[in-house]
Amino acid sequence: LPSPSAHAPHSTRPHSRLSFPSPPQRHPQGRTLQEMEIRALAEEGTARLLSPLRGGAAHPHPSAPSHIHQSPTLFSLTTKKQKGYQKSLLPLKLGMLDLGPAALFRFLVSAFLEQAAAVMPVCIFLAGFQAVVLGQPIDDGISITVGLLLVMSGLTLFNFGLLYGLMPMGKTLGLGLPQALNTPNLLVVAGLLGVAVTLAEPALSVVKTAGSLIQESQAPYLYTLLHRRQDLLVLAVAVGVGLSASFGMWRILMQWSIKPVAVLLSLFTLALSSYVSVFTDRSDLLGLAWDLGAVTTGPVTVPLVIALGVGIATVSGEEPSPLTGFGVVTLASLIPVNCVLLLGLLLPPTGGAAPPPTTPAPELAAAALHWTEKTPGAEVVGGVRALVPLVTVMGLLLKYVLKEAGVVAAAQIKVDKRVVEAPATLALCAALSGIIVFNIGLTHGLARLGTVVGGVMPAAFTAVKSITHAPIWGGRMGLCVAVAFSWLLGFGATLAEPALSTLAITVEKLSSGALSRRLIVGSVGVGVGTGISLGVLKIVLGLPLMPFLLAGYALCAALTVPSSEVLANVAWDSAGVTTGPITVPLVISLGLGLGNALGISDGFGILSLASVCPIITVLLAGLVAERRGG
Repeated sequence: LPSPSAHAPHSTRPHSRLSFPSPPQRHPQGRTLQEMEIRALAEEGTARLLSPLRGGAAHPHPSAPSHIHQSPTLFSLTTKKQKGYQKSLLPLKLGMLDLGPAALFRFLVSAFLEQAAAVMPVCIFLAGFQAVVLGQPIDDGISITVGLLLVMSGLTLFNFGLLYGLMPMGKTLGLGLPQALNTPNLLVVAGLLGVAVTLAEPALSVVKTAGSLIQESQAPYLYTLLHRRQDLLVLAVAVGVGLSASFGMWRILMQWSIKPVAVLLSLFTLALSSYVSVFTDRSDLLGLAWDLGAVTTGPVTVPLVIALGVGIATVSGEEPSPLTGFGVVTLASLIPVNCVLLLGLLLPPTGGAAPPPTTPAPELAAAALHWTEKTPGAEVVGGVRALVPLVTVMGLLLKYVLKEAGVVAAAQIKVDKRVVEAPATLALCAALSGIIVFNIGLTHGLARLGTVVGGVMPAAFTAVKSITHAPIWGGRMGLCVAVAFSWLLGFGATLAEPALSTLAITVEKLSSGALSRRLIVGSVGVGVGTGISLGVLKIVLGLPLMPFLLAGYALCAALTVPSSEVLANVAWDSAGVTTGPITVPLVISLGLGLGNALGISDGFGILSLASVCPIITVLLAGLVAERRGG
């Protein structure tokens, strides 16, 4: 993050100072509040590393004046405590949002093209594999294309609302709550925020589409959670993230290393998973539970929790370390797994199956046509239920807990040479519209594409009723083609992830060049590709997931012990870089389509292996690099 002085010659107004109601203007250790603010804002880089925002800030149009482009305080939250009185709370260096004539359209087009650059290569690769390698047409091609356009449009709106609505509010809370609350209350509030932000994660919507291919007779408990207990399943994941947020804040206060925390938490999660797998009849829940752990680390959850961590580190008198933001992904990936498994253990022995309905067929047909159960009504209801609780919780905290600071009322945005105010509700409405549009596109485009390609993939190596010339490549050769395709899909999607490049640059600086950018990007890409390939093999060969997890995390623990603190933090959090709102639905639907075509009840587990393998590859590559450099 460039220093403010680098932009000083272009700035048209003085830097705003971070204003808190009661603390003195100088920290006991001698740092001014402005210095603490700069340190906290620098941690925003860590938050952005782990969020697939495709570059984050909007880029200004080249024709705009240079002093407008490079001003470091172009966007700041304001509050209204009294009529006619405003003060800047938190200047955010998010780049220029040029709202001059026709510039808003240029901004939205540019943001849409950024999303297209991230979404289309993976989708074209999937479609090309089916059309070229397997020689099969893509069913519902027009519907899938329209759905993909809706996905990109929805992500454009949602990211706009995230950057200019939710993230500024989260930053304000992150730096203000630690000074307004004592430690116990702060941990409780962090947990509540963790629950609320998880409900707003776009990728979590995949839970609502994942159950369509699950047969109750083959996996009764899995069917129950994905159909009859779907709300409880989402709530269990959200509670897991809430506990992760609270525990993460406590870890920062206690200054615990991530190494023992990650190893012990992994051992506990593996022990619970082994119990469910060996001593109960609910082993069909393992793949779902571990995959949902990878869904939770998205662009909404991570920045807010990291902001809270930086605020706690500052207020506690400890200088925020460059590693303060790390560890969030690790906790938020493992604790929700335990919550989902515990929920599965609480299901009735029969699987929670409801008795057969006694409603007459006409009434059933009428009920099936209810507007809340079909597109777009279901997506509207889902979007409101996902975003409104988060905005409500954050708004109440801003108004009643940080009441001296006032309520976030508007955002200052520089338009040409003037500073105008855009209501915060504009960004929040964009986020709500975006998540609704994204959900529609997810159902009819992204998830559908993954399911179609997954359903055709077995034709490469085995007979499929709907394809006359299957197996197309023969048994062993076809299996090798499918595995190679899976590896290239994971490797290519990872290399195209902008957040991974940002993470690698930061790690290179933290390690003083010992862990190079190329090493981090390459090792994560190899790990994700290997994990997806192993997941495909697990489904094709009908192997259980538990041995893969035991072997993977045992190797992770063994490699973590001799690793440095920087390497351990980066490795355990690296998998979260690639689990965004695009990769997650595609990989899960691909596995479910593959499992359904092969008559296998459990198509989950690919994401969990795509999460553990990058930890291993980064630790291995980092240890080799450290030994050579040391």
